[in-house]
Amino acid sequence: MTKKDLLNLVIQYTEALAHNKPEDVPVSANCRTTYEGILAPLGSGEIWGVPRRIPYRQTFVDPVTKTACFSGVVTNNISSRAVPAEIRPLVFSPQKWWMYFVRLKADDTGKICEIEEIARPETAAAMTVTPAQMEPPRILECPIAEEDKSTREEMIRIASLYWDGAQKLVDPTLVPFHPDAFRVEIGVRFSDSYDMPYSVRTQNDIPELQWDVIKRRYPVVDVNTGIVISMVHMMGDPTGYVTDIFKIESGLIKYIYAFHDWHVDLVDWEGVGPQTTAELDALASE
Repeated sequence: MTKKDLLNLVIQYTEALAHNKPEDVPVSANCRTTYEGILAPLGSGEIWGVPRRIPYRQTFVDPVTKTACFSGVVTNNISSRAVPAEIRPLVFSPQKWWMYFVRLKADDTGKICEIEEIARPETAAAMTVTPAQMEPPRILECPIAEEDKSTREEMIRIASLYWDGAQKLVDPTLVPFHPDAFRVEIGVRFSDSYDMPYSVRTQNDIPELQWDVIKRRYPVVDVNTGIVISMVHMMGDPTGYVTDIFKIESGLIKYIYAFHDWHVDLVDWEGVGPQTTAELDALASE
């Protein structure tokens, strides 16, 4: 599939979501769908319903893996004047906002064969930035200079090293950070900030910040923008269903934009490919 084909799948999907019409999503006969890590029919999650709008939208696609990842904010916060009369009573239901991430994988026919939805409600944690205030980090879409690019394999290895550092499988100082690196979690600056004054370099060195990082996957890699998206299940206290979007320049992690939902104990997807940097290196040496 081409990049345009994948983007067209995403717009079909988001229009179906906004209008609560899961039947309009072009899925294959054996499409596998999860909501919050659990197998569930498409459209059965709380994120689906009326009315809905999606004020924050950002899409990443990878023709090599035939995968699209969509990050956004979904809400039922809509003016009663903007909806048909028959659903106006629903507008006055309690206002809700969700941080939303979905991974869509296409098959060879162009239909969606995998859908992985993660929807974190605003009330999931106290946040200094609410979903209503969030804006897509457009810097992630900017191309990087030719001399700053890495190969797909190098980018996946760098992201893998980051998780190895979080798991303390390697010396954390081996994780390659750019001097300008920072981390944002669900819209909140999470390094060099008032509440988290440590740099991402220092955070990676803290012994207490350790999880078993399992079910590692890298569904989207874009060499031109330096983006690699990683989805993992972090086992520890607490458990976490985590998606990190890395921007890599000159072989160094420059930005990390994280979407996570804590206290998720089951993720019904398996890891794809080598699960540690050591396994990656062993495969490359064969």
